[in-house]
Amino acid sequence: MNLKKLTLYSSVFALQGLSNAVIPILPELAGGDSGSVAVSSLIFSGYFMGAFLSLVPLGILADRIGNLKVIRFGMLLTALAGFVITFSDIPLILGIFRFLEGVGCGAFFPAAFSILAEWEDSQQSLGEFNFLLNAGLAAGVFFSGVLAGFGIKTAIASFTFLAGLSCLLLLSKAGELLSPNGYGKEFTHSESKSPAKSQQDTSLLPELKSYLVKSRKTMFQTDLGKIWGISVLLYGTTGLLNANYADYSASFLTKPELGLAISVSYLAAMLSSLIAGRADFNYKNIVRMGIILAAAGIFLSVKLPLLAFFLIGAGGGAAVVGLITAVSRINSSGFAMGLFNTGIYAGLGLGPVLGSFFLGTLGYEALFLGSAITLLSVFFIKLE
Repeated sequence: MNLKKLTLYSSVFALQGLSNAVIPILPELAGGDSGSVAVSSLIFSGYFMGAFLSLVPLGILADRIGNLKVIRFGMLLTALAGFVITFSDIPLILGIFRFLEGVGCGAFFPAAFSILAEWEDSQQSLGEFNFLLNAGLAAGVFFSGVLAGFGIKTAIASFTFLAGLSCLLLLSKAGELLSPNGYGKEFTHSESKSPAKSQQDTSLLPELKSYLVKSRKTMFQTDLGKIWGISVLLYGTTGLLNANYADYSASFLTKPELGLAISVSYLAAMLSSLIAGRADFNYKNIVRMGIILAAAGIFLSVKLPLLAFFLIGAGGGAAVVGLITAVSRINSSGFAMGLFNTGIYAGLGLGPVLGSFFLGTLGYEALFLGSAITLLSVFFIKLE
């Protein structure tokens, strides 16, 4: 592995590991027996709210000032948030810095995807990147539980240390290898002006207006809007399952068995990301195969949880590689990548909420099966 890949890949592993390290210890972070569900939800959801609100603005900023600068900012903010979370026990402070950690995520991903899309082996690199993304998520959950005996925040401190090391790499000459000219492609159909010239000649407010006009046209005149919709459906349906499966499976799965099933989904996503990145398949076929696997997993979740989560992870991992490849063929700017990622977080946020309106009427099994059928409606969306 070359130095520029090591720098980017180690960063995403540390960032995702830190984001998931809080999940097994949420009750303790919320105050233990004296804490409330609302406080626990604040600490958990703060991260996703921070990411959702910052992805597009910081994607625009990456196009304006350069991908590498925004990635550095994102990882520095992540390391700072991890440091404060490690040493603070005040729930409100934890919630605020989880939000800021999410902002760091929002800074990192659009710029990182924009850089990856510019590399010659972009599809393979996207697969490797997504592999380590899921590896970080799995490691965060796993080591948070395993290391809790040494101290409830041991895993958080460990991933904060890794994030700090990644910051040092990004600030060194190794970081300069990621994006030699500092910029990705502008979010425009015209190549008449360089990003540097645009930065000098255009004030921020008119530029933001220009981005909004161009994004509207691109969403409706290209496949970006369809890709965004597919992302919302994929993460909305799988997020709905993940949010409700602990309650649904309480009568037939122990907590260790449930944890094993969730870990298997991350492992499957890691493997499928590598395979999809290296496979000589059209990105549209990769997306279709991923959707089929994920829908099959949701169907099987009512009877075979271990196989179900494996298929869901495998399908999601493959589909994301195909979807990011599809976005990069339209536009590889930080803004476009940020817009794509908002679809992921919109699905994760909206899917469980919308599903809760139907849960009382349909019950868990009918709701899961209905969401799988909804996901299969993606096949009516034609990508060019």
